[in-house]
Amino acid sequence: MNKRQRIVITIGIFLVILSGLFPSYDGEYLGKDINMKKYMGYYFLFLPPTEKDVYEAFIREPLPGAVNYMTQSAFSSYIITSRFWVQVVTVVIATLGLFVLFGEKRNE
Repeated sequence: MNKRQRIVITIGIFLVILSGLFPSYDGEYLGKDINMKKYMGYYFLFLPPTEKDVYEAFIREPLPGAVNYMTQSAFSSYIITSRFWVQVVTVVIATLGLFVLFGEKRNE
């Protein structure tokens, strides 16, 4: 393995780790007769969007102090796993392609 291939592998590993640390989230509202979803963006894995963040994304205004917990608890967030796996597979394929591209050519 040459120097350029080591750099490509290092960058590929870094990007996979970064994708795992900052996944994309969807926000969800589960009401009596309605179920709505909204893309929330990328958040740090250990600090996901809270119910308050999801509420504010749906309502588009800050959460008033008078809103009770029952209203707020109808909002939740979750990781979009399909998007995560597409990102990881794309990084792995690109890394393998560059690894092969930067390989030493053997003349026989």
